[in-house]
Amino acid sequence: MHFSSLTQRISGKSVDSWEVHYKAAKRLNAGDDIYLLSVGQESYEYTDSRIVDAAIESLKAGRHHYTPVEGEQALRQLIARHHQDRTGQIVDAENCVVFVGAQNGIYAATQCLLETGDEVIIPEPYYTTYPATFTSSGATLKSIPCLADEQFQVNVDGVRDAVTGKTRAIVLNSPNNPTGAVYHRNRIAAIVEICAQNNIWLICDDVYADLVEPDQLCCAASMPQADKVVITVSSLSKSHRMTGWRLGWAIAPKPLAKHFYNLNMCMNYGLVGFIQDAAIRALQLSHEITPKIRQNIDQMRKVLTDSLSQISAIKTIPSDAGMFVMVDIRGLNISGRDFCQGLLDQYDVGIIPCDGFGESGAGLIRVSACDTPERLRQASQRIGKYVESLS
Repeated sequence: MHFSSLTQRISGKSVDSWEVHYKAAKRLNAGDDIYLLSVGQESYEYTDSRIVDAAIESLKAGRHHYTPVEGEQALRQLIARHHQDRTGQIVDAENCVVFVGAQNGIYAATQCLLETGDEVIIPEPYYTTYPATFTSSGATLKSIPCLADEQFQVNVDGVRDAVTGKTRAIVLNSPNNPTGAVYHRNRIAAIVEICAQNNIWLICDDVYADLVEPDQLCCAASMPQADKVVITVSSLSKSHRMTGWRLGWAIAPKPLAKHFYNLNMCMNYGLVGFIQDAAIRALQLSHEITPKIRQNIDQMRKVLTDSLSQISAIKTIPSDAGMFVMVDIRGLNISGRDFCQGLLDQYDVGIIPCDGFGESGAGLIRVSACDTPERLRQASQRIGKYVESLS
């Protein structure tokens, strides 16, 4: 039977990067004591009970029927207010469309903005789903390496040099997954200016933005020229411990938001009501919940960084924010994929190789800081023993 060319664009090395994670998760579900440090969620923590209760009460009240395709008005108003408080950008509910998670919002932007013959510029290392997501439209991905020696800051000159008449979008993810880099204001401002001058869209994946202290964060949406070119995609997954609830959104110029509505009509036909009611409660409690989550993740990331830094044969790269720590294993003469596979098989620790995060991810591994301090230290000791066996 025949398959479309899309099936080739949504497969490949970036998808294969999850192989070790799936194997680790399968063993964990089977009862093995696995240190699952391969995914960005606080698996040992739970969604705030007040959010859960809001969902339960909503479900009992019958909020399980069709809802507005673009999302409930009350929720979109809260999202717009949350975005405006964080970035200063003046938006309202009509700028906002609710999606089944941020990944769905990024995919929607791809489908509404890009097509065959277009080019999209993405700094790397990048999140592993990006190649399949952005090339699914038929567009060509042009990656710009960000170097560890420069704290993985986005290379503005590289972005500017990559722009051609075919460039339709640039993608920024700050704080970055996997590197944890928080891009500097002057670099973000320069890229917004590049987009404004060349009529290029700037797609901002801001899912980790709430994990940065507000006075230390710069968002592209806060720039003076942002209104016509910036799309901000975010969610409650990291900031409110709601990874499995699958609720995200996109803030965009209103003409694009109308296209998002039409695409959502084809894909989801609205998100279930009781999930949206839980999201409303979550946003109402942001001032209580998010700072505690931010503080916890910062502490866990420090514990992990300090523990991994004691392993002399590898190089631990400090990160600015987020849920991950990057480790350089290039001195061990082993691929990231083989390293992660061997570590899981021999020491029951699941982490992710960065081979599928762009060419500059080769020889790097991503370790999640999402566990208790004691287990992070224990996992680091196991990584150290594995490194010693390779040396």
